[in-house]
Amino acid sequence: MNTTELNNIQSLKNQMDSEGYCIVHDLIPPDIITQMHQRIDSQASAEKQLEVTTQDQVQTDGDKNQWVYMLINKGLIFQKLFENEVAHEIVEHVLGPHFLLSDFSATITHPGNGQMGLHKDQWWFPEPRMPAEPHQRCGSIDRSNVSKGLPCVAKSPINPPVICNVLWMISDFTVDNGGTRIVPGSHLSGTNPEPHGNYKTINSTGRAGSAVIFEGRTWHSADLNTSNASRYGITTYYGAPQFRQMLNFTYGMKQEVTNNLSSKSRALLGFKPWGGYGATGDQHAESIVQGDDQIGELGD
Repeated sequence: MNTTELNNIQSLKNQMDSEGYCIVHDLIPPDIITQMHQRIDSQASAEKQLEVTTQDQVQTDGDKNQWVYMLINKGLIFQKLFENEVAHEIVEHVLGPHFLLSDFSATITHPGNGQMGLHKDQWWFPEPRMPAEPHQRCGSIDRSNVSKGLPCVAKSPINPPVICNVLWMISDFTVDNGGTRIVPGSHLSGTNPEPHGNYKTINSTGRAGSAVIFEGRTWHSADLNTSNASRYGITTYYGAPQFRQMLNFTYGMKQEVTNNLSSKSRALLGFKPWGGYGATGDQHAESIVQGDDQIGELGD
């Protein structure tokens, strides 16, 4: 990486710190993006015919919104995204050197979609409390009982980011087609937005092959697609290794996919224990062992 590239990366890291997001332009070549677009189209069409189409829990718009989950099983071409080193460098800046891929899914937002409510990805994180204050019971938190506020810099301690989302633009993201809207600086507020509150937002825009990266405290949502074409995106959503992944890769990946992963990718997908967590026996093993290969009852 030359000096100019290093300076650009540092500038993106600085923007992550100050605004909670950045856009990295033209990371994936057009020919690869074309192949990904075609693969998503084919997969989404087949899943729709089989009536296994899935919609996001935060945005349900009938035929205006379709997700293709567990993308790792649905085309080798997609692995170029979650293994991207530039994206990983920015994710590492946010989360530190150890992190897991938590979600890997494609989304198609058709013209006429409803506007998704603003939210932050780590809404489930319990809020800091003073010792004399009653704490939140972690298992009782849901989207209806989180605190709401303004996107101003907090005057008391807030939680750190434990999520970093790299949203890949598989088609051009524009204002007209509803490129993800962001509330810059909201990551420092320590609170959640009113989903349909009146806040100053910006749209993430860029050519296909670019990525918008935002950390887990940043307020964001999909915007209205008022164009005459669908918007395609792929989420590579990373989390700190202490937290449960959104997708259970170790159980849900097809065996032929698992067998062809590099050791680095296996670790990223949760096959390597961290601090003893996620182990299936040896807490220091480089990779977990499936149940059928485990030692069972021994002796008399």
